[in-house]
Amino acid sequence: MARLSMHLPPLYPITDPHSRLTLSAQILRLGEAGFPLVQFRGKPLDPLTQWRELEAALGAAADRGGWPAVCVNDRADLAVLAAGAGRVPWGLHLGQGDLPHAEALRLPGLAGLHLGCSTHQPEEWEAPDPACDHAGIGPFRATASKPDHAKPVGLEGLRAGCRALRARGVAPVAIGGLTLGDARGCFEAGAEALAMVGEVARADEPGRLLWQAQVERWRARPPLAQGQGVVLLGGSGAGKSSLAVRLGRLLGLPVLDSDRRVEALGRSIAAIFADQGEAGFRALEAAAVRECLAAPAVVALGAGAWEDPGTREAVRASGFTALWLAEVPARAWDRVGMDPFRPLAATREQFMARWARRTAAWSEAPMVLPLGRPLHELAEALVHQ
Repeated sequence: MARLSMHLPPLYPITDPHSRLTLSAQILRLGEAGFPLVQFRGKPLDPLTQWRELEAALGAAADRGGWPAVCVNDRADLAVLAAGAGRVPWGLHLGQGDLPHAEALRLPGLAGLHLGCSTHQPEEWEAPDPACDHAGIGPFRATASKPDHAKPVGLEGLRAGCRALRARGVAPVAIGGLTLGDARGCFEAGAEALAMVGEVARADEPGRLLWQAQVERWRARPPLAQGQGVVLLGGSGAGKSSLAVRLGRLLGLPVLDSDRRVEALGRSIAAIFADQGEAGFRALEAAAVRECLAAPAVVALGAGAWEDPGTREAVRASGFTALWLAEVPARAWDRVGMDPFRPLAATREQFMARWARRTAAWSEAPMVLPLGRPLHELAEALVHQ
């Protein structure tokens, strides 16, 4: 089966234009709760209102390290406007009757977007648009949010759709009338994520809902194997080193840290940056990572290590499981902002810009969402499913 071209969070929330909260306020609330990705759907609001809400949401996300990422539903015109304003969205979701996906990529500023589509029957999920890296399958059941929906596919249809899409490297998303109670069955059927409107909108604590969905996905597809090496990647202040210690104890593996391996050469990272610049540090870091991969261990990488293509390839070749510890950037900044021992955490603006730039590389690995949980609880959930 083909390797997925991308990884998604377990829940993929979609904004509700009928909510008492504005669309931008919904996206901000979900991002603060720990959701890394939200779909912006504004129908049936008028185009000007949709544009203002999208502009506000993308602006707020940009100030917060690109968190959460925003996928625009249907409105390629709004995505183009946003790109022209310097706020390129993460992706664009287009239905079967919308603009062809390949044509959307030719629109100004949209060449690098993630494209999603909806599939409702075998001929669609067996031949998804080649420009798409993720696709919805459904509706799972009838839903009030889309009264004109196609015939529900149920669990058997979802299983067939997931199998077909995964065989083509496309991440399958269950859509249509879903609740948290459907999570286990949908993940066991092969869904990478569950798209939800009402369940998320009604939740008093949406982050708790996301945590429960993440645990259900791990139960359906355990992320770790006993004796297998693990590499933790992600931003400065995400908690990689602390989580590595807890995972090492549970897995019975040694714990290594690429930054500490570099400092073992005799100088602090700050001193190396001062004398050799970032390029000099990165060369030492890449060599340190390769040393850490010599035998099974739990390895915590420095924030920028995963940007090096050679390091990513070395991790893949090693057989280690790579996991992205996807913390909310604002929480990470609160922990490490202006730390004199972290040369790249001098100002909030630079910290957030660097985080946003690195996210594309980090997201090549499956994500682990801490969601405010104690790290020992997160480690237990990862190992004991």
